[in-house]
Amino acid sequence: MRVFGVVVAAAGLLLAGAGATGREPRPDQTGLPAVLAERRIRDADIAFFQKRVARDSTGAIDLVRLGGLRLARYRQTGDELELVSAEAAARQSLGNRSQRNPGAWQLLTAALLGQHRFVEAESAAQALVRQAPDDGTSRAILGEVWLELGRYRGADSLFRPLIAQRFNPAITPRYARWCELRGRAAEARRLIEAAGDLARSRAHMSRDQLAWYELRLGELALRFGALREARKRLDAGLAIVPDDWRLLAARARLALEQGEARAAIVLGDSSLNRHLDPATLATVGDAWQRLGDSSQAEEYFRAMETLTSAPRGGFHRTWYLALLDHGRRVPEILGAVRKDLESRQDIYGWDLLAWSLYRSGRISEARGAIRQALAWNDEDPLLRRHSRAIEEVR
Repeated sequence: MRVFGVVVAAAGLLLAGAGATGREPRPDQTGLPAVLAERRIRDADIAFFQKRVARDSTGAIDLVRLGGLRLARYRQTGDELELVSAEAAARQSLGNRSQRNPGAWQLLTAALLGQHRFVEAESAAQALVRQAPDDGTSRAILGEVWLELGRYRGADSLFRPLIAQRFNPAITPRYARWCELRGRAAEARRLIEAAGDLARSRAHMSRDQLAWYELRLGELALRFGALREARKRLDAGLAIVPDDWRLLAARARLALEQGEARAAIVLGDSSLNRHLDPATLATVGDAWQRLGDSSQAEEYFRAMETLTSAPRGGFHRTWYLALLDHGRRVPEILGAVRKDLESRQDIYGWDLLAWSLYRSGRISEARGAIRQALAWNDEDPLLRRHSRAIEEVR
């Protein structure tokens, strides 16, 4: 299959209107040597702490450090086995010392969140808050979990008192997410911009961390249709970390949105060579569809369907949304969404239920579900777009 064998430059790609002009995207490797050097140091640190833990497995701090490095590598590679390793390190640390070990509880919460095990993450975050009840970061972490679970009133009670601490680097991304989910996207953008400016002033921040701020701002701009701003932010992120698969995937979505189908294919394939993500497979398939090549498009759509059926496919809403948008596995997804809503009643769960019902032709039920989503946030363009499509059915 072409998607698994495509050859792309290791540096990633920055575009300057490539799809519109017919020129090939231009590789930009300027930042890559520094990125690779940082990763070599991180990998050496992982090996160092693995040896320390092997020599003495009864400690707590070294395990937290090892797990934190594994978590950082997951964010770069997307390899969920790194999350499993981070979780194991956190649990071993807590087995050695459950009290006065907030770092391990924080690591465990992050590893569980990354695996979409939100109920377990809530228990870990609550344990963290019990150890440090007055710590703003601990409360923000619990608030982050409650946002994922749709417990918005509880999250409100945690985040509102943190207004004076909202520029704390450990709190800002979580506080901004709360603002975004509560219909205050402009405030969220300002907070992330300020946090990014602060991060750039600090010498110890890694390039991966700096690029994350640009990714977050780029995705936010893309979601709200600010395409010029999205391009600026995503290209800035790729200038920092040229091979970041998440930035490449977001840049592919932007290229498709701007009518640059060929650029979307190049960027999407570049991302897929670093991490196989079903939503990116859907983006590249859509780009081939735009070019009139339905057979190539179908290859990507089938790969998307196969990957989401794999043992570690799990419940990932962006993947399921991509499947629904392409009319695939609709009954199965509807059942999975209903099950997920038993424990996680957030706005995007209700939206996904509404979209599943819409794709199933059950319009009356879809209208009820989309109203549940809009009750908490009527600003998100995705929710509005789904609502319009459902309401227009007669």
